[in-house]
Amino acid sequence: MLRFLESFYAWIRLAITFLAVIAGGAVLVMIAVTSVDILLRLFGTGIVGAYDIVRIMGVIAIAFSLPYVTAIKGHIAIEFFYHRFSRTGRVILDSSFRTISVGVFLLLAWRNILYGIMLLRSNQVMQTLPIPVFWIPWMISLSCVLMILTITYHIFHPGKELIKL
Repeated sequence: MLRFLESFYAWIRLAITFLAVIAGGAVLVMIAVTSVDILLRLFGTGIVGAYDIVRIMGVIAIAFSLPYVTAIKGHIAIEFFYHRFSRTGRVILDSSFRTISVGVFLLLAWRNILYGIMLLRSNQVMQTLPIPVFWIPWMISLSCVLMILTITYHIFHPGKELIKL
């Protein structure tokens, strides 16, 4: 069972790292599209759909970077607040917060799946480009599921990062 869990978490680490690389690429695409669009506007033209591309890349960058930041425990903790409690109080507070977080991300994942299905059925596309958008909420759902797995790992392995820097 232990070997299975280590193998499972190795796959989770790989998926989280892969999404983090995609998030970095999305930021680079945002920079490139914005820069080229500004340069082209100096010559009286621009990139058709630049706004849509930057919006989608922003969603991908944020959604795909969240599991990585959580896995390395790179989020901001309110240490001042935690130090007001005893060790037992901190464990209870941290476990409660993580349990609530799992519920919130579970709800977000489920609702994004349903929203993606609705967008697929209505054949919704971007405002300026004929590209379907149903997959965007599904990517957010994937990120939420990885967040759930990461938070669950942190519940059962307190003080340990899922991914080390």
